[in-house]
Amino acid sequence: MEKRPLLSIGIIFKNEIRCLERCLKSLQPLREAIPCQVVMADTGSTDGSRAVAERYADIVFDFPWIDDFAAARNAVLDRSSGKWFLTIDSDEWMDGDVSELTDFLQSRSGEKNFAGAVVVRNYTTYDFNGPYMDFFAGRLVSMEVHPRYVGAVHERWNWPGCSGRHIILRRTVLHHDGYVEFNRDGAAGREKERRNMALLREKAKREPENLAIFLQMVESGKHEPDFLEILRQAVELVEKRKPLWQVMGPPILRYAVAIGRIEKLPEVGEWIQKAEEWFPDSAFTRIDVAFVAFAYFLEQDEFEEAARRGEIYLKSLAEDRAGTLDPQARLRSVLQMDSALQEQALKISLADVYRNLERLEEARGLLAGLDFSVLDPATTEKLAQALMNLRMLTNADTEDLVTAAWEGISAPAPDEETARQRRKHFCEFVLPAFHAATRETEEERPDALRHTYTLLLPLRGKCEPGTAAAMLETEDAARLESLLTTVEDWTALPPEALDHALRRSVRFPLPEKPLNVETMDLLAARLAGEPEALFRLARTVEWDVPQMLCWARALLLAAVRAFDWKEDTFDKEGGLALARRFAAVEKAFLSLCYTSEALTEEGLFLLPLLHRFGWYCAQAFDALEAGDAAMYARYLREGLASCPEMKPMAEFLAKHTPELQPPPPSPELLALAEQVRTMLAAYDPNDPAVAAIKASPVYRRVAYLIEGGGV
Repeated sequence: MEKRPLLSIGIIFKNEIRCLERCLKSLQPLREAIPCQVVMADTGSTDGSRAVAERYADIVFDFPWIDDFAAARNAVLDRSSGKWFLTIDSDEWMDGDVSELTDFLQSRSGEKNFAGAVVVRNYTTYDFNGPYMDFFAGRLVSMEVHPRYVGAVHERWNWPGCSGRHIILRRTVLHHDGYVEFNRDGAAGREKERRNMALLREKAKREPENLAIFLQMVESGKHEPDFLEILRQAVELVEKRKPLWQVMGPPILRYAVAIGRIEKLPEVGEWIQKAEEWFPDSAFTRIDVAFVAFAYFLEQDEFEEAARRGEIYLKSLAEDRAGTLDPQARLRSVLQMDSALQEQALKISLADVYRNLERLEEARGLLAGLDFSVLDPATTEKLAQALMNLRMLTNADTEDLVTAAWEGISAPAPDEETARQRRKHFCEFVLPAFHAATRETEEERPDALRHTYTLLLPLRGKCEPGTAAAMLETEDAARLESLLTTVEDWTALPPEALDHALRRSVRFPLPEKPLNVETMDLLAARLAGEPEALFRLARTVEWDVPQMLCWARALLLAAVRAFDWKEDTFDKEGGLALARRFAAVEKAFLSLCYTSEALTEEGLFLLPLLHRFGWYCAQAFDALEAGDAAMYARYLREGLASCPEMKPMAEFLAKHTPELQPPPPSPELLALAEQVRTMLAAYDPNDPAVAAIKASPVYRRVAYLIEGGGV
């Protein structure tokens, strides 16, 4: 006689080709450790899933789908012969460490318990690097109690007369990615939601006061048009103390508080109060509600209330991880705010609350004790903001904090790419602290004690913003030049620091640290000054070496692009001087970079657009110097045709170059124009006589004075 398996593993599936083999392969360590049987029900696959199942399972059979999950699972139970039964979904896979489960099944403790719950880890991304949520799911049961499933959807065990004897297996994990599409609002997730909600609505019609059904509807129906009504109905049933209100009330109120804050519902404060009064010891209250309540009161600047909830959350989280806080909570629903990342995010925000409350040592303690390895880019930015606030608004010592934070976010945990992203976001987030407008605002704020950018002084030489902070703190040109030699990533250096150095006559680019043209163009474009300031900087550059010529060209190109050539209020002489300097630098630069054959009208197609325009500008001013205004105008037209982007500059030069302007009209011509203008004013604009006057030789002679507003 064949020996009875110790464990039967039951699976129902339909069109799960994406994940079914992964699920079945993951069972191999368990099947090698203990005698197992895999029983699978196909509820209508058409994608090849059936063939995959037949390669791995001991029993595969058809079960026509009848909109009833319990019925399908009971059909699997009926074909299972193991002493124990474990149910797994096809979009789950078992963790490789099965020792806790096998020890339980093979030990005497298995005889003392009739059921067990395992950890189901719900991922939010398919790469499994994002946040996840764990809950305890009752998946293991002794066949001796003759278990049955009940519930068309979100089915559960039913074992009359066997309450209380169960165990939670905390190290036995089923990984699950079936809700990734649901969380991302994907098509597959929406379809699963519609299917589940249709079944749940039917159940709710039959059992309108069943809190378990309403909890499932809240968990499954976030896209339903009447979702908020469903949520309020669920809360109302709890308030009326309907059956199971003490069990289902905590997770329902948790959802109400979290969703209510997002939707800005007026009941949020009331729901927080009820959760704390009715279920003070529940993990859903002490972790999830406390987390949301912290944010809720923080948004209202109620710092004392926010701090109290934050402290409850952190204390309760420690108790939960020690297994002493409401150990049955995850059997009812998922705790949503218990991840390591959420814990660090709250600590950062709580530190800022402590700063508002002048509890500076507690603020420093929280920031010093962070687990930087779990931070993501968004939380890294929160950390930067909290440190900046502490620096600007208090006298607290921040040197050790910012040093530890930089070292922590730079550590390759969980990998170097994540660390690189953290550093990148940290550096980009602090850039506004260097802006002149930010520094001026801080100087005017009565509560600002120090410039925010000074937070970064300890990071000098470790990151470009740290070097920039040191640069802004010195006026010495030699010291500034020395700091510039340490810059490795010019794109990450706040441009205000380079501008500060240039205004103190630092020779740039540094002779010992040459730059390519692209980098110089980028730096010039990012400098903080106005076009006139860029022009002034460019005029100080000596073109004695190619590097300096390229830098002058970069500054002038940035100035030319930023100059408002259409504006009538600027200094026209300044605009003409900028154009002349640009043409002179382009002429020298092009001669350095291109052959004489390329620098002809026939060879210009080899040049980038702006260089073509620069060549035409150089030729135009050479013609003007030679007294040939007509050739000057032609070259401007050709330059405009070659680079339409520079039309405003070309039009400005045509309008304001003195040599192109007509001579001032004679007194006789002005008198004639006035006579014609008076004559036109005597007629209706639509009178045929007006057209006749405008067609006359006399009008054409003075038209530019009349139409151009010269009279």
